[in-house]
Parts: sequence; C-alpha cells; structure tokens
Amino acid sequence: MPLDPQAVTVIERRDASIQPPLGPDASLADRRGRFNQTWRELGPEVGKVEDRLLSGPRGDIPVRIYTPSGSGPFPILMLFHGGGFVFGNIDTYDGNGRRICVGADCIVVNVEYRVAPEHKFPAAPDDCYSATLWAAENAASINGDAGRMAICGDSAGGNLSTVVCMMARDKIGPRIRLQVMRCPVTHRNYEPLTVDLEITPPSSRDWWWKQYLADEADAQNPYACPMASKDLSGLPPALIITAEYDELRDEGEAYARMLEEAGVATTCVRYDGMFHVFHMYPAYIDKAKEALAQEFAMLREAFSR
Repeated sequence: MPLDPQAVTVIERRDASIQPPLGPDASLADRRGRFNQTWRELGPEVGKVEDRLLSGPRGDIPVRIYTPSGSGPFPILMLFHGGGFVFGNIDTYDGNGRRICVGADCIVVNVEYRVAPEHKFPAAPDDCYSATLWAAENAASINGDAGRMAICGDSAGGNLSTVVCMMARDKIGPRIRLQVMRCPVTHRNYEPLTVDLEITPPSSRDWWWKQYLADEADAQNPYACPMASKDLSGLPPALIITAEYDELRDEGEAYARMLEEAGVATTCVRYDGMFHVFHMYPAYIDKAKEALAQEFAMLREAFSR
C-alpha cells in the first residue's frame, strides 16, 4: 500500500522542522544538532521525573527516571534511544519515555549511553547493561520492583535492547520479562528484499556502521550485530514492530524468525503504510497509537506474570 496520508503529513512536518537541509559536507556536530532538534511529539505528565548520573564502566551515565502516579512498587522498563549509535539523548526520547510510563504503568529509566564515533563499540552496550544492572540492584531506591523488568528501544536502541538481553543471559542477570524492539537494526550488511520500498537510501547505512564499529571484525560480534549470533536461545519473549516503508523492515523480521527458531516466544507485527520509528507520533498517526497500545498491553501482561 502507499504511504499512509497521516504518515505523509507527519513526515512533511518533521522535515520542515530541520530546514534548510544540511549539505553532504556538514559537520558531525551540525548533523547531531539537527537530529536532536527534529520535531517529535511531546509526552504526557507523569507522577515524577528525576535526572540522575549513574557510575558506568568509563564514566557517568545520565539517566532520566519517570515514575507513574500511585504507590508502587512499580515494574521497571529500561529505554534505549535510537539515533544510529551516533545521535540522540534522553531529551530526544523524553516524550517516548513519558508515554511508556503512563501506558504501561511502569517506571521508565531513559538511558543516555555513550555514542559514536567518540565512543565506539562496545561503549553503548556496556553503558546500557551497566544501567540495567544499576536499576535491578537499586530498584527499591526508585520505588521499583527488580523482579519485573523489561527493555525497550527503537532502531539502534532496538539493537541495544536485545543485546542487553544477551548480556543478561550470558552474565549475572537480571531477569528480563520482555524485550521490545521497534524498527531494530540487527545486521551490518543485511540486503533488504524490497529496496523499492525504502525511504532511506541503502548506501547511507554504511556511514552509521563505520561510526559505530571499532573494527569491521566487530560485525561478527553478536553484541554489535545480533543476527551474527549462533545462539539466541534463553532470551526473553520479544515484541518486534516493523514498518512497511523502512529499510530496516526485512532485517527486523528476519531477526524475529531467528528468535522463533531458537525457541524464543516472539510476536512480530508489520505496520503497512508506515515509516521508520512512526510510533513517535501517536497523536497524529492512528497506527502509531495502535502499535503503542499493543506494546503497552504486552508489557502489562509480562509484568503481571
């Protein structure tokens, strides 16, 4: 089907927020600034918002903690932002964190991990895993329940979500009840099956990976590229959301099949007529609202077990 008219309206407004467009020789700082200033939908009010600095493997990790109204203790969701491992921060995903907090009635820990190229792999997953361990070990201090944890992210954050689940399986926990990946990137050189449907030119993805990987050999490391894993068994149940008009669509769905073949309970839903990370605009796109409702329902069910 063609791009949904609501999606077209949002894309036009989003693109207008970053005018004039940057040229091919724009600096990294300019590109990062434009990404961070792109229009995104604001989120609802929550019971409490607190910024903290956590002690990480190579320095402090900024986090923003959203707590629902009510008495608690609440389930905890770790949120890892997108941005190609290069852009993004807790501010760009503030609205997203607020929506999850209210929609799933859980504490959300929005993590500002180190980004490339200043901090290449494995800086990002190390920070995300450290923050997840902190949340589990200090759950009582934030009115949370370490026995009810989930992880969520989109694009690069979707990659980090499943990678942290691998790290939790391979190391000392914690137990994760659900991993949510929206439009995830999972492979260094995946060839989309439907290049005619791409909005992002396939040549652009190479730039992001070159910023992130310290060495091309890292593309064989499952903690960098989850589809390189030889063993996905033992990971928590997964929800993968893909969009028809997204160059990451096919690899996200291929990763879902790999999880299923490894015995991981996996729900994979494609939203036709949608674009990359469409879920950021539920007030403007009906299918974004539908995708988030599905996500919140699965989170609430996982937290209730």
